[in-house]
Amino acid sequence: MMTVASQTAALVDCRSFVDYCRGHLQGACSLPADELFARMHELPQRSQALRLCGTEYDLEQAQAFLQQRDYRIADTILWTPELEADLQQQGVLECGPQSARLWEPAPLVADFVQTLMPQYGIEPSKGLDIACGAGRDLVYLALHGWRMLGLDASTEALQRVQTLAAAEGVTVATQQCDLEKTTQPLQAWQDGEFALVHVARYLHRPLLTELPRLLQSGGFLIYQTFMVGCEQTALGRPSNPRFLLQAGELASTFASADILLDRVDVLADGRPFNVFIARFS
Repeated sequence: MMTVASQTAALVDCRSFVDYCRGHLQGACSLPADELFARMHELPQRSQALRLCGTEYDLEQAQAFLQQRDYRIADTILWTPELEADLQQQGVLECGPQSARLWEPAPLVADFVQTLMPQYGIEPSKGLDIACGAGRDLVYLALHGWRMLGLDASTEALQRVQTLAAAEGVTVATQQCDLEKTTQPLQAWQDGEFALVHVARYLHRPLLTELPRLLQSGGFLIYQTFMVGCEQTALGRPSNPRFLLQAGELASTFASADILLDRVDVLADGRPFNVFIARFS
């Protein structure tokens, strides 16, 4: 009989979603092996070890994919009828679509939701995420009541946003747009269209002066991106000065706002990263 001990590793069920719904280990996250490439943004950070559960084929496919990308596999669990019977007997077999969330938003966004929203009595309203990527921050904000619109140049990224939102049971809007080629979407919005604008890992300086106009009185700008010095790290990118903030640049650009946070963090790979929150009157 298999004993299911508490584990620090994240449990990923690599079988098909149909099989997952028929029965799975408590606390598992459903990420089918053949969907891992499209759903990598739903995995935890690489520092978190993984336990994989699935059929022999599922485990072979998932292990090969994840180990090539430097994920650490702590354990594998082969799904068999005998295992299912053991889990049923132990009372740790679940049925249905519920799935654990392994991904996390950026710490800055989590701090905004968990600390600043209660501190300032902020009620969720309409928000914009520029260069939203696969959408973890966008979806996290939606999970906490924000009516979010995500912009990105990549249609593939926006498809991932919608997949993640659907998995988390929230609705978000997305719009494909390369803001370095056209600012038409920004121009179409009224002054004070949004209560929140979030930008992460993206810098196109002509947009910076547009952002205050989009924010309503009392609205918040959350900005986080790379700084000069990234080009000198082992990773060496981004290296183009167009994509790297100077020290104090955001504070200078938004000097008329109430700056709540302006800090330089150092990422795990050594790159300097500016985290910034301002409130506009």
